[in-house]
Amino acid sequence: MEGLFCPGHGIARERKVRITPQMPEDRKPKIDLKSRLQKMGAPAGTASAPPPPMSAPPPPFAAPGVSGSIPSPSVPPPVGMPRPGGPQMPGYSADGRGSVPPQYRAPSSLSTGLLPQTQRIEVDEDAVRRARGGARKQGFIIGLVIAAFAGVVCWTGGKAATLGEARTRGVQDAHDIAVPLVKAKESLEAMRVKLEEGAKSLIADRKYPTTLSQELAGMTVDFGGDVLFGRRLGPVPAETTRQLFDFITRVQALNSKKDLVVSLLAKLQKPISEEFSRPPGQFPLNYVVVVDKETPSMGAMLASLVTPIPPESKTIPNDFKFLNPNGGGNVQLPRLTSEKVPKDGAAIPIVPRTFEAVCPSKTKGQVAQLVSSMSSIVDDIAGQKAAEGGDYVTESKAGLAELAGKLAESLHKVN
Repeated sequence: MEGLFCPGHGIARERKVRITPQMPEDRKPKIDLKSRLQKMGAPAGTASAPPPPMSAPPPPFAAPGVSGSIPSPSVPPPVGMPRPGGPQMPGYSADGRGSVPPQYRAPSSLSTGLLPQTQRIEVDEDAVRRARGGARKQGFIIGLVIAAFAGVVCWTGGKAATLGEARTRGVQDAHDIAVPLVKAKESLEAMRVKLEEGAKSLIADRKYPTTLSQELAGMTVDFGGDVLFGRRLGPVPAETTRQLFDFITRVQALNSKKDLVVSLLAKLQKPISEEFSRPPGQFPLNYVVVVDKETPSMGAMLASLVTPIPPESKTIPNDFKFLNPNGGGNVQLPRLTSEKVPKDGAAIPIVPRTFEAVCPSKTKGQVAQLVSSMSSIVDDIAGQKAAEGGDYVTESKAGLAELAGKLAESLHKVN
């Protein structure tokens, strides 16, 4: 309820302010306006003192030039304002106000004696609760955003640390792989030297390399797929990685070829040694030509002797025992010594070197096979140069020894 002054009537009217309740009285918070005014420095009794009873309406104010005065209020004027009876400034009245006629001025609560009464302000708790819920939800969302951002920062930092650690591990693995590559290169070079010496002994010196089989058996290029087990090749260049896997495949094939050569050396040691024990160009007598009464119509037959005649033998026997070319066991016939073929047939010896030229001996073919296998391993180790001939063009191919050196150098440079 507020006090209002109505000009022209000189009376105070009351205006009622109605606040529509939105919730029960027992649930609405009570706000003490008096305590708030006291905290703001207002006099303690101002808000709580009831208004004095209204007196008779004061007479209307006199117009300018009309006699009449306004009784001075009993409340002292504010600080700094001149008191009644003191010196006054021209154009100002005794109460310190301007020269505006009193009837046009709105009376104050001090002059009328009407004091403002305490008003109760009601707050909607549902709105407060919704506001608090919205604030909590907003705070929760902000917390989630901050937590997500912190998680991203931590994850990024952790991932960067993990990548850095993985790269460091990859660099160390690359350097570690280079060590067995150097050893593999040394083994390849040693194997190449032994194989070249063995081939020279078989071909040029006609001497069987008795220790080559054992020496090659102890030489294994120890660089297989297990070398890369658990290794991280991230920092290694892609081309180096491809060559590394190609090197492993070729080394495995080389070890298989080496095992074959070792097996041939052990198997052919006796026949090759016997072959090389004879002087060069001298071969045993192994075959005879059989002629009989059927020779004019069917031709002569070739048969192998049961016991070859060594080249150092100075005499040729008069009878030859050979395998029946028609089957059925061994047959013995005299050596043909006249122009007439005996009724039961005869045998004519074949000069060994002529037969060797047309049909090389088995031992000679075995030696050629052994030397070819050894030369294949040497080519794999030393490499092949480009060559042109006939309808084919052979491309150059790097040897395993050279490739091992390049790979070791490339892996040492990884950082």
